Amino acid sequence: MLFAHYQPAQRERLQALVQTPGWREFLAKPPTLQQWRAKVVVPPTAPAQLGGAAQYLKERNAERVQALIRAGLREERALVKALGDWETALAGDDRFPILFLGLVLTLDCSFDPRCLYCNQVWLPRRLNWEEWKELLTQVVEPTPPYVYLTGGEPLLLGKEIWGADGLVAFATQLGCAVNINTNAALITPQVALQLVKVGLARLHISLDSADPRVQGELFQGPERVEAVWRGLFNVQIARELLRANHPQIHINCVLTCRNLFQFPDLLRFLLEVRQVRSPEFDGKITADPAFSDFAFHLIPVGGNENAPLRPTAEEWKRFYTETWAEAEQVWQEYQMALGVPEEERKSLAAHVPFANPFQRVDHQLTLDEYCQQAARGVYWQGALTERCYVAPSQAFVLPDGSQHWCGAHAIQRPPPLGNVQEAPVRENIRRNLPRLAELPSACCTSCAGATCVINQMIERSLSNQVAEWLEEAEPARGSGQTAR
Repeated sequence: MLFAHYQPAQRERLQALVQTPGWREFLAKPPTLQQWRAKVVVPPTAPAQLGGAAQYLKERNAERVQALIRAGLREERALVKALGDWETALAGDDRFPILFLGLVLTLDCSFDPRCLYCNQVWLPRRLNWEEWKELLTQVVEPTPPYVYLTGGEPLLLGKEIWGADGLVAFATQLGCAVNINTNAALITPQVALQLVKVGLARLHISLDSADPRVQGELFQGPERVEAVWRGLFNVQIARELLRANHPQIHINCVLTCRNLFQFPDLLRFLLEVRQVRSPEFDGKITADPAFSDFAFHLIPVGGNENAPLRPTAEEWKRFYTETWAEAEQVWQEYQMALGVPEEERKSLAAHVPFANPFQRVDHQLTLDEYCQQAARGVYWQGALTERCYVAPSQAFVLPDGSQHWCGAHAIQRPPPLGNVQEAPVRENIRRNLPRLAELPSACCTSCAGATCVINQMIERSLSNQVAEWLEEAEPARGSGQTAR
């Protein structure tokens, strides 16, 4: 039976949708489903953002740092700084790994007016498709990066994105795991089937509330709500028809004063519509290959222009205490209903590490202090590392070819590193390594938060390595014995 691995209410929705004219007319045309299935590409595995950057720094700088230790240096902070030194690491290496490549393909959007909280500033498109593809070929060696296609609305570009010769197919053939960040309203049956066929690894879809009225206000178009859900459900149908588990669907939820306390209801609905079982499901929730489906990223609303949408300190405090506890209860009830043994149940924050903006990183602030800063739109000031360890391993390129360190910079747009039409990605990074001393900067305090998490984890990994080398250098002290 189709959709047997969904809960009854969602099964009925999908069965009804697949019988609508859009699906029936498309499926009546060649190729057949068997022919579609024969050509489905399995997505490559994405490189580990933490492991890749930390390991590269350790490998390239180990000899120098161990020499400093042998020379008598014991100041851990200085040793971690030396181990995380990108200028030293990149010396003589012309093919250092780019682990994350963000391509802002267009800043045009299918929603006009745009979502209420959108703070993207328009730029013209100057890169053609051959230049985008050339950009990808520059960075696939030695490690194919995780490729993040975003906008604006990238699906406005049609077959240039999802077609057999489109950008997703091209990047996937190079070994890249590809993600598209979309509002999903343009995902028709044909587009959904093509995204599965060409091996798209992940979709990030913007949804903020289970209440159609509130979501319609945030979308600035109530009719858009149904279109977004229909696009999302089309992906589920396409996966089912093609017997695939990709692309995985992740939800971007922007937290504003209008939807902050509605998160438990949104979570409840997301858990209702996601796939919950597979033929391999054996009662352990970690055994379900679709379990990462419908993971969510809670993103505090950013930008000075969105000050009227920011929750107050008191509202943030209520969210992180009362509202999060309600969401945790929803999550625990879901695991119980799924038959997960009690000893194997996880907390919500443990299952989705990027979910809770306060818990996802180590803060040097109390919750009250954090909420006071969050009310001003400053979310990560108390969680920033002393240095930025991740920036040289990633790149964000805007439609005009300008290159930035990361997504936060691509939105806020300080002076770019350069332009990919004038110099290759790695050359722009190498030339700007002295500017790493400027990071973290004001741009870092209001980003979506993922880079902040990765930075903390890299710093912890480097610190642990230094501690291990120091212990090896003084085995008597490390073993608790008194040296004589």
